[in-house]
Amino acid sequence: MLFDFVIIGSGPAGSILAWRLAKLNFNIALVDQANSKKKIINDYFLPYVNKSPSHYNPVFSNRLGGNSVLWHSKVYLMSEKEFDTGEWPFNYEELSENSRELSKLLNIEKPVNLVKTEMDDKQNFYYHYSERCKFRNIFKFLKISKFSNISIFQDSSPIKINYGDEFNAKSVIIKNKKDANEIELEINKSLIFCAGGIGNPHLVLNLVPNVNHNVGKFLSDHPHINVAKINSKEFINYKKILKPNIKNNIKDIVGDEKDEEVAAVYKENNTLAGVQLDYKRDPMRLLRSFFLRIPSSLIRKFLNIFSFFITKLNGAIIKLGLVFGNYYQYSFEFFFSQSQEENNKVFLDDKAVDEFGLKKANINWDVSLKDQNNYNKILNTMVGNDGFLKNRNKKNEFIENFYKSGGAGLHPSCTTKMGFSELNSVVDKNLKINNTKNIFICGSSVFPINGITNPTWTIMTLANRLAKYLSTKG
Repeated sequence: MLFDFVIIGSGPAGSILAWRLAKLNFNIALVDQANSKKKIINDYFLPYVNKSPSHYNPVFSNRLGGNSVLWHSKVYLMSEKEFDTGEWPFNYEELSENSRELSKLLNIEKPVNLVKTEMDDKQNFYYHYSERCKFRNIFKFLKISKFSNISIFQDSSPIKINYGDEFNAKSVIIKNKKDANEIELEINKSLIFCAGGIGNPHLVLNLVPNVNHNVGKFLSDHPHINVAKINSKEFINYKKILKPNIKNNIKDIVGDEKDEEVAAVYKENNTLAGVQLDYKRDPMRLLRSFFLRIPSSLIRKFLNIFSFFITKLNGAIIKLGLVFGNYYQYSFEFFFSQSQEENNKVFLDDKAVDEFGLKKANINWDVSLKDQNNYNKILNTMVGNDGFLKNRNKKNEFIENFYKSGGAGLHPSCTTKMGFSELNSVVDKNLKINNTKNIFICGSSVFPINGITNPTWTIMTLANRLAKYLSTKG
């Protein structure tokens, strides 16, 4: 079976690439471990990870559409201030232009606001705005399954790549986990990995020889914590940065304002923090860290049902405004950028294999002392003794709250990052893997730095940029 492009992964990157290239009449194979079957109970267990720290919990939607299923439709583009903290091999205007172009192609309203920021006139922070689009699962929204020139291979994974000269991928062997059948997909132009911040290095390390030492390193994410006690009388002071789930419940108080999501962003020593007013600490964050470590699908189903009732109880407590010990009605949710650390990485386990016979991945991830100190400085500046959001006598509480909150893992980035030189990157400015001829990577794994923004729209923007390159060079 001959295809112009073989794309591995149907999430935000893979679906945009397949859609853009199919519209240009290329023949596409779209391969994904997940399937289109509707799940009665969501199960986010990541099947190709063997070991990771208890405070790092990546998720797997097991749906065609990837983690866009979990996205909540936030059309945030990484801001220029975030972009400038990393070494991107192209300028921000190119990213912004691709964002505007994609927003028009997808008929998203007010595309100019996709890059909107607003400096506060009294403090050293800015407001970062996003639109909320009218779709969630990008695979379904783009109607990928309706294209006659896109062949979808679900429940499948690549298990071998056949190479020609100069590491030119000539074909890829994929295996179906339901019937164990193997199929060879011949490649006319290019192979593109779009399997996410954990999946991309996992597959590249298994399947692509001669990759450099940077693959899997520099894993970055967004540590989240909830701090401060905000009562129902105070929260109106922060209505500009209310999370949408709160705003939707109290429109009679905040008014029916623009359908925008806003975060306040502060920078300290090249570290960024975003903050929004949230409900009190969510018990599901702690339950999720246990849930994602249980290999038995039967036990996970039971816990998922249990989690449903816990969520409902938590919602009832919120609505009644009850206070139990340290369980307060509102708090600030902070989410931080992360500096580049080689020891934060995805690497292969030599003893454990997944259901396709590939080596599983192990994960090392933690928050460095340097980042902890910067996070604490930011917390003290924003919600400390002289805090411009709230004054209170609290210091150095990042670690105290971080491990209580359930850690991180929702936005893995930077594991196959792009750069100017092969010495400090995995892919070049066009997202081609160094030392290969026609193998590309797209997704948050190619970010040189993670910033604080939900990465989904930036991923889709990079996919739009890559589709244009591949259509002429591919």
